[in-house]
Amino acid sequence: MREASLCRVITRGDRRRGDIQTVKTIGQAYSGRDNRLTPIRFVLATAVLVEHAIIVTQGPLPPPPLAVNGWSLSYAAVNAFFILSGFLIADSLERRADIFTYTASRALRILPALVFLSLAAVFIFGPYFTEMTMAEYWASGQTWMFPVQVLGFLDTSQGPAGIFTQLPWAGEFSATLWTLRYEMIAYVAAAIIFFSPIPWNKHTHLVLFVVTASAYLALSLLWSDAPALIMSSARLSAAFTLGMVVHGWRYSVPVVPWPALVALPLWLLAGDAPWAEPLLNIALGAIIFWFAFARMGGLPTWSKIPDWSYGIYIWHYPIMQAVLYFNLEADPLLIGAISLPVSFLIAALSWSFIEKPSLRLKGRAGEGLRAMFGRKTKRLSSADP
Repeated sequence: MREASLCRVITRGDRRRGDIQTVKTIGQAYSGRDNRLTPIRFVLATAVLVEHAIIVTQGPLPPPPLAVNGWSLSYAAVNAFFILSGFLIADSLERRADIFTYTASRALRILPALVFLSLAAVFIFGPYFTEMTMAEYWASGQTWMFPVQVLGFLDTSQGPAGIFTQLPWAGEFSATLWTLRYEMIAYVAAAIIFFSPIPWNKHTHLVLFVVTASAYLALSLLWSDAPALIMSSARLSAAFTLGMVVHGWRYSVPVVPWPALVALPLWLLAGDAPWAEPLLNIALGAIIFWFAFARMGGLPTWSKIPDWSYGIYIWHYPIMQAVLYFNLEADPLLIGAISLPVSFLIAALSWSFIEKPSLRLKGRAGEGLRAMFGRKTKRLSSADP
């Protein structure tokens, strides 16, 4: 194992104490679980919630709210989620190096809460908020296809039959579910690369990032009206592979904020040009990884807080639709004020009673998959430590 070089800096507080702090690389800082990745996910999910409090009242026509040069808060938050995901998925593959435990872990993180959401949509939200009669509602194929669409990561733009038809976003149940399709695609693609003969190391990660970012830039310049599946795949793959790059080079990258201080002004100067997005992603990555691992004068990491981010992400939109259903004149501030604590409560219940108990089963589920589908499949990673 090669030892990464250490940078030493003296902070103002250190001068008073007369000692020297060591600025670690991301790889060294990530050796334990004492980091701020969970609070960051919480903040990102809440950022999506905040912008959606405006979007649910606007409908699809106005420009995105809370935007700078056309790049909205929720757009940036989703990109940041995928950057973090690329980092964590690369780490998961290298630590486990086993297809069965990896598959079980990913499925148990995503599916149990999603099953509950889709069933609640059909059996709780649908009967109450549909404009159809109960006979029509239960006889509609759309009602019964909704869980299939959600759990199959297909078209989730509509909810159960007749739901929320009078609202600006008529018929939509949870606007955030579409991103899960690309999350699953990224999980599968990363696993295919890891367990294939393709070298798995920091250089491969860099090539993947260059390819995906270039593909998205080319699509934006030459085929801006490409189908959403193609455009979103390229956009979110570029963010995901950037996270993989950070993980691959983690023992070379120091925990410092300076890349963001360079990328942010360049992003602002780029305006709404297609090449602004890579700069935005670099700035986002620099900010979140610095905040996740920097000491910051002893600022707590809050690493042991429960991970409500997924519950907040998938639940806040139907709650907002319900609030607007009861008061069509509600403004974004009222919708946010009601939806935020309710979303937090449901996310807390989802984490405590669905997500966390499900994750405890990942070892047993991995062994079950191995028993069903074959002997242990393991790959020795060529990644640098």
